[in-house]
Amino acid sequence: MIDLGFIKERDAKAELAEIAAELKQKYSLETLWRPHQVHSDTIFVDGEGEGDGIIITKPSIALIRTADCVPVVLFDETADIAGVFHSGWRGTELKIVSKGLAKMKDFGCKNISAVIFPAIGFCCFEIGKELLERFADAGIPTEKRGEKYYADLKTAIKNELKNGGVTDISDRSECTFCGEGYFSYRKNKTEKRHATFVAVK
Repeated sequence: MIDLGFIKERDAKAELAEIAAELKQKYSLETLWRPHQVHSDTIFVDGEGEGDGIIITKPSIALIRTADCVPVVLFDETADIAGVFHSGWRGTELKIVSKGLAKMKDFGCKNISAVIFPAIGFCCFEIGKELLERFADAGIPTEKRGEKYYADLKTAIKNELKNGGVTDISDRSECTFCGEGYFSYRKNKTEKRHATFVAVK
């Protein structure tokens, strides 16, 4: 069985321990993996460290935290394999989701589904002009509005998934910057984070 979800944390570090304990109890699992996120394309398999993605092939829970970056869960119900990925603009530029998808295929996954959870949207993700060429090279759509530039990370990630053969893509995202009730680091430098998890039971 695979389950996944998105949690609006109630506070900073202290609350993460509570959420971890709640998830372990809910799924009757002892192991919860959580990477030390560094805006990279490093992906762990049944483990954790400095990186931004975890794939689980055994009964356990994998969790990441975000406050504007895009959280993506990939899972294959038939193979009982799943992954969760933190794809900010650097991770999207490095194509962490595509790399996670490839790793899951290496484990024999053939029926991969994807879920994209709340993150900053094209409506609000303002970038500097110096990133335009890099984003174009990475396939991240951008747009000029007046004197400002904006980027669309979610569309870039969806295109990665489609190019990788994923047809079942659920976009549950809302903009964390302008949406109500979300934590946004870009908006107010909050230390609070959302938790996105996937569990293989």
